[in-house]
Amino acid sequence: MSMTEFLSIAPESSFEAVRRMIGQRRSARLALLLPDGWLELSNVARSRLLLRQAEAQRCQLAIITTHRATHDACRQVGLPVFARAEKAENDRWRMEPVFQTVDPRNPAAALPEPPPWRRKDEVRRIARPTLFAARQERIRQEEPFRKGTPLWMAWAGNLLMGGLIMLVLGAFTWYVLPAATVTLVPGTQTLTTDVQLAAVIGLTEPDPAQALLPARTVKIDIEETGSAPTTGSAQKATDKAVGEVIFSNLGSAPVNIPAGTSVSTSTGTPVQFRTVRDALLESGVGTRVTVPIEALEPGIEGNVRSGTINTVSGPLRFRLRVSNSSGTFGGGAQLVPVVTQEDRDKLVAELQLRAEARAYEMLVAELEPGEWLPPESVQTFVVAQSFDQYNDEEAEFVGATVRILAQGMAVTEADAAGVILAEVESQVPALAKVVADSIRVQRQPGGDFLGTSVGFTMTVIADYTTPIDPQEVRRAVAGLPPDEASTLVQERWYLQQPPDIFLDPAWRGVLPDIGNRIQVRIELDE
Repeated sequence: MSMTEFLSIAPESSFEAVRRMIGQRRSARLALLLPDGWLELSNVARSRLLLRQAEAQRCQLAIITTHRATHDACRQVGLPVFARAEKAENDRWRMEPVFQTVDPRNPAAALPEPPPWRRKDEVRRIARPTLFAARQERIRQEEPFRKGTPLWMAWAGNLLMGGLIMLVLGAFTWYVLPAATVTLVPGTQTLTTDVQLAAVIGLTEPDPAQALLPARTVKIDIEETGSAPTTGSAQKATDKAVGEVIFSNLGSAPVNIPAGTSVSTSTGTPVQFRTVRDALLESGVGTRVTVPIEALEPGIEGNVRSGTINTVSGPLRFRLRVSNSSGTFGGGAQLVPVVTQEDRDKLVAELQLRAEARAYEMLVAELEPGEWLPPESVQTFVVAQSFDQYNDEEAEFVGATVRILAQGMAVTEADAAGVILAEVESQVPALAKVVADSIRVQRQPGGDFLGTSVGFTMTVIADYTTPIDPQEVRRAVAGLPPDEASTLVQERWYLQQPPDIFLDPAWRGVLPDIGNRIQVRIELDE
């Protein structure tokens, strides 16, 4: 039992390199492991060469591959093919050459037997007649049936042939020889039109018939911070009112009045005061003592009239009576700036305008290549706001930070160009065509924004011309005089100048009847 040797082929190896590797092996059984994508054995000719190399080495050769074309080519010549190396480990497989084995030491042994007339021993017995001898024999056999042509008939035939040739030459000179060159310079007409377009969110394909364009929403967040002077004003208490009150004893025992004893008015909104020093009220009903006071809160509210302070607060209210013989004075206030809701709203509106001013450029930066953003579709929304001052709080300035959502509708320029071109082509004459490079588009200011769509107007200026088909020109002017041909061409096609018609020769005075003899040259104006 002989073992099978496995030979792995590198992916970059060529067919000739594999043949040399097989020639260097001395194994009786050899299996080639072909890498994936190696296609050098995918045809029958190379597979047969590899088989013959194995025969010359007197070894059994197998192929291991999963490629279908290589598998089929090797099977056709008799090479065993396996999908996995495990199946080639046994010694039960053999090559089954479809063609007869060629002995390299005697290659002629595999050739078929030559025909009898090619064998050396038969050449002398078998004589093959040449084609020349057979042809001469047929000529000799046909000689008795040939008769000479009469002289008059030969002359008549020559005259007839000569007249026919002269007739053909005359027709050629009159109809075919004349040629003409028609030079045309195409002209253009200008078309100016307004195209109403609408970009719609959710539309997947452009609709040229309705002038609708698909659009997608583009969003960004913008944060603006700023401040503004306040416009509100309010009275701010500055000084406390002062004065004197008289305490009267309601009992017979002395009363100690500590500093800070609270007294107040009793009519209207009570105004609170407090004593500013300790006092001792002598014993006996009706005894009195005068004590200085000041208002608890600053402001003009502390300036009260005489006889209005008559209430004692606290535990002394049952032992004392209080009154003021004169009014209090000195309570003051001044106007100070304060924050109002109008200030805050105005600042938010200003920050929103500032965000709107740069929202378009920021949205344009978010566009994909080939997209365009109609300015009318840009919207801004305040989604969050914060302030550094509250309403009615004293401040000369109020600051705010506003987060704004900006969104717009992006339109693909190719879609817009296609719809515009379709609209322009529908307005040109039937036989005319738009010159694509001549289209100029300008958007008119303003537009209609309706939530999920935006409408805008584009002013389009385009040139159009009538395409000139040289073959059609030939058919139209063939056989016509130059003046009629020039008029006909100018009526049919837009030309920058009258056509230039040249006849060669000009003896007939008309263009050739054969269209192929008319050369049409189209010169494009730069």
